[in-house]
Amino acid sequence: MTRWVPLLLLLLSLVACGDAGPDPAAWVAEAEAAHARADAAAAGGDLQAAHDELSRFVHGEVPIAMADADRRVVRQDVHWRLAELALEMGEPQRAIRHANQGLAEAEGRPAVDVFTANLLVARGRAREAANDPLGAASDYHDALRIHDALLHALLDAEENR
Repeated sequence: MTRWVPLLLLLLSLVACGDAGPDPAAWVAEAEAAHARADAAAAGGDLQAAHDELSRFVHGEVPIAMADADRRVVRQDVHWRLAELALEMGEPQRAIRHANQGLAEAEGRPAVDVFTANLLVARGRAREAANDPLGAASDYHDALRIHDALLHALLDAEENR
């Protein structure tokens, strides 16, 4: 009976490895395709269809093999687009929820990058539309600080070239 234990463990590990979710490259390609479908729907005036396309993607399965930083930026970019679409549809509370979901992708450690800044600006615009000027100002300020840090990093890199 004990000779079956290693075979059983091997079989279980193969099953676990075989269920690693979608391929990372295919997942990124699907993100691009979802953006393209959303662009086409928005160009045709159907903002809800554009929103639905991106929602389907962002609620889908993420590959286990995807690096956390890559997963974060792809999903943050989609949440930013969802927030922008919600704003265009006149739904600031929905836009705030999308921006918050995108910011939550950083798992408590907001990144100093353009993706985080975009989400902060989108949330600021949504808060402004929802008559929360102090919240909007705070988001705009945080986004400005990120842009300032990115600019200084770029200038320092140029100086050290």
